[in-house]
Amino acid sequence: MIDPNNMFSQSEENYLKTILHLQLELKGGVSTSNLAESLDTRAASVTEMIKRLAAKKLVNHERYYGVKLTNLGKKHALTIVRKHRLWESFLVKHLNFEWDEVHDIAEQLEHIKSKKLVEELDRFLGRPKFDPHGDPFQIWRAICLKLRNANFLNWKRGRRVFVKALMIPRLLSSNF
Repeated sequence: MIDPNNMFSQSEENYLKTILHLQLELKGGVSTSNLAESLDTRAASVTEMIKRLAAKKLVNHERYYGVKLTNLGKKHALTIVRKHRLWESFLVKHLNFEWDEVHDIAEQLEHIKSKKLVEELDRFLGRPKFDPHGDPFQIWRAICLKLRNANFLNWKRGRRVFVKALMIPRLLSSNF
């Protein structure tokens, strides 16, 4: 069954997901230039899409403060992230892909509209708590528990930590 409340274009979904990630990373509003850079598009295209998303009550945009997801926008963005992580889990667990191969494929599959398919996929996978990269499915709850951008060099020697996820793909793609 297709959820009539989730009738967004692939482009709109990509914007919602990107705004979510940037909002978490920047801890606040997202500028049009941040969005344009992240999506590799022109600022004028970003401005037009923000107007479309605002008309659908998915984002709020305040001049000089940037774009923020509304509660409805967060709900839809989290749904997209959840689908992405489920597909990554399926590809690794059942189709023998490596964890560093699945992102681009999941980017395509996350736009499937069938709510029933996604729920059955979740059930089939045993309702996983983490994706193959170690990222949690319950992202908002995890944000409160997760140290983001932790600088381990500033920690006291001898401190014990548990590393659940490594952001290796980001390191590899950033001229490191």
